[in-house]
Amino acid sequence: MTHRLKTHFRLVLLLTALASPLSAQVREGRELVMLDPKVLVNEVAINSTVATTITFPSKIVLLTGFGLATEPAAAKQMETGRVAIVHYENVLPDTLVVRLVKPGEPCHVTVRTAQHIHLLRFVPSEEANLAVIVQPPVQKDAAVAVTPESVVASRIKFSSDELVGMLGKARNRKALQPLNPGLYQSWQERNNLDMAASTNGQLASIYEIQRNPEKDLMVFRCWLTNTTDKPYEFEPSSVKVRVGERSYDPQLVDGTDVIPPGQKVPLDVVLQGGPSGGREGLSINQDFRIELPEPGRRQIDPALFGDASFAGGK
Repeated sequence: MTHRLKTHFRLVLLLTALASPLSAQVREGRELVMLDPKVLVNEVAINSTVATTITFPSKIVLLTGFGLATEPAAAKQMETGRVAIVHYENVLPDTLVVRLVKPGEPCHVTVRTAQHIHLLRFVPSEEANLAVIVQPPVQKDAAVAVTPESVVASRIKFSSDELVGMLGKARNRKALQPLNPGLYQSWQERNNLDMAASTNGQLASIYEIQRNPEKDLMVFRCWLTNTTDKPYEFEPSSVKVRVGERSYDPQLVDGTDVIPPGQKVPLDVVLQGGPSGGREGLSINQDFRIELPEPGRRQIDPALFGDASFAGGK
């Protein structure tokens, strides 16, 4: 190639470079970026033709990172390394200006400010970020203040009508689900169970469990068998559901309160949430038992009736 051709070629390259618009050097749509405070290490795109401004939430007190340089001599010493060389200047107490000096692998930087530590990765790119705003990092596992209002809001909204409705859905599942599968979406079911417990000659056996995770509600379908020669009279509201070492008071119990000798009767129990009124999240796969109360019904205190008597109100 002759000297004249070489000169012409260089001139064409120079004119091409001068004709390149600024948008080719800056990331379109990402000229100004606000870094995600939830990300531990944020990337910043830099190149040799754009000075990228980075603003931190407070004063910069320490800046470290292999590849950072403020003097030509320092950059010279790192020329043989694989990491990109980045020139930086602390133009304001909370602001850095950076520019790529030598391409290479990303330069990892630790910036300590008056209140936080920020981790950045300077990535050489044809299109750079023009301005970057660093937000305070999100504190992981930070304690969150619990207010009485938030506790009340997290509690389950109990409804007697809803409990009865859910029990009806559980009882009629085999008939309704084939006709309307969406009615039982996300429901869980265990069948052909025999989770039995015996108390004072009364055998309580769970044969089916259904669970609605959305409502944190479980339905236990049971059989009660009186194996004694005397009637068993009890208070249904005193029935409990046992899981491991814990016992739960159900929200709804549907069944007879008297079991004749030698008879077997159905009992349905609905349990929703936990003792505090919040979600308990019990797994349907646990080992459950029904706890029956001692025989007898609660007696109404005659004092509640004042001077009235049970016989004719006299």
